[in-house]
Order: sequence, then structure tokens, then C-alpha cells
Amino acid sequence: MGSKARESETFTFFNILLDDGSLTRPEVPLFNLHPVWLSVERCLTALFPSGFADLRIADLACLEGGYAVEFARMGFGEVVGIEVRDENFTRCMQVKNGLSLTNLKFIQDDVRNLERLGVFDVIFCGGLLYHLDKPVEFLKLLSRCTKKAAIINTHYAPNKPKSPCTWKKWLPKRRSESISKFMLSPIETNEGIKGRWYKEPDLSHPWSSWQNKRSFWPLKIHLVQAIHDAGFPMVFEQYDMLGTDIIEMSDPDKEFLRAMFVGVKPASP
Repeated sequence: MGSKARESETFTFFNILLDDGSLTRPEVPLFNLHPVWLSVERCLTALFPSGFADLRIADLACLEGGYAVEFARMGFGEVVGIEVRDENFTRCMQVKNGLSLTNLKFIQDDVRNLERLGVFDVIFCGGLLYHLDKPVEFLKLLSRCTKKAAIINTHYAPNKPKSPCTWKKWLPKRRSESISKFMLSPIETNEGIKGRWYKEPDLSHPWSSWQNKRSFWPLKIHLVQAIHDAGFPMVFEQYDMLGTDIIEMSDPDKEFLRAMFVGVKPASP
């Protein structure tokens, strides 16, 4: 049980256990053991202590649907995974068809069309913001579509260029090597905030940006300000996404240049 691999599609990140016992990427640990997922789960449990049955959550640019699956398993009333690329969406549907989760659905669309899908209680924006050339505009879109909270897992630009580490055991070797050094521009201003431009290396890659050839990474404090100004008066960083060795991962000489920020709106009267 759980040892068989799916052979019809090559999954690039998520290892998901399907109902028939097969695994989507058996060479890495199950995704529900990933430190980032565990931190997201803890955050949602703290924000919604009464449970999730009446809540609607979106997983933006969901790749192969790993987070969306776990949201559905947590018991959210409706989980919507949004993915634009054909090959990624095909894998999402493989996952959907391999699970008996009636609260899970996938939609193929550009996440910038999010308003077409209405308002969500929570939006998860993981591995997406740093692939956009207008992050401030997108954060405002998130706010318009979010009732309670947005969880944003993203890279940010350093004050001095560095070579961030990565979770190499989770990544294909070629991919981990290709992102181990980011060639970022000098600090510039875009949309009224400071950051650095990142040249997207290959728009055909399943993890790359969609259409824009370069992306803007805000400096960390400018990103926090942008989340706040977009309509989330409470903004905090969730350090446990780094795993158990927070000191090591936060070492200034080995800075990960990636963080999970949570923007929270006040409860409606």
C-alpha cells in the first residue's frame, strides 16, 4: 500500500497518496510531511478554531494540486485549485480522479481572473507572487477576493544579492541546481515599492511565470507594507515554515530569501 507510482504523468513536486495506494512522486517524502504544509495547517487551525466545513478556500497557481488536496482533507467546504498550464492541469485532474474528495475541484484559468470565481474565506498564494511583474496590483486583487485571510509563501529580494538555499530533497536535481542562484537586478522601484527584477529563465517550464518574461521581487519590508496596504491590517510572518531548525535557516549568511506572510482582515461586525 502506498508504494506504487503513477507512470502516466511525471509529477515535478507533489508526492500525493491516492486512493488506490499509488504515489504521484514516490522518490520524495509525502507532501503532507513538508514543513511548509505543516505550517499552513497550523496557521489555518489557529485562525479557524471552529472548523472549516462552511469555508471556501482557493489555491492559486496550484501546480499539481498538492495543497488543494490537503485543504480538502482538512474538511474545507469548498476547495478550488486554479492552474493555467495544460500539463499541470492534466496532473491536477489525475489527482482529482484518483481521490474521493467531493469538496475538491480544479479550474484551468489565469489566477489574475480570480474575481470571476467570487469571494473566498481564505486564499493560499504559494510560489506565485515572485513570478509576477506587478505584485502590488495582485495583492490588491487578493484582498478584494478574500474575506478573512491570505497566506502568501514567496521569495523576496535581499538588500544585498545572495544565493539562497532550497529544500533540495523535494526538488528534481536539475531544478534545484537551476534555482540555487538568482541573478537579481540592482534595487529599483516598481509600483511604488523597492525591490529587484528577476529574469524568468524559461517560460515553458511548469514552474515558471505565465507570459511575463521578468518578475519583481520586493524587498522584505516593502512586501510587508504592500500586504498591509492592500487591505490586511494584521500582517505576520510564520517562521515555522522553515522547519524545526529555524536558527540555521535564518542565518544571515545562508538566508533563504523566502518567507510565509499571513494577512488577516478583522472579523465582520
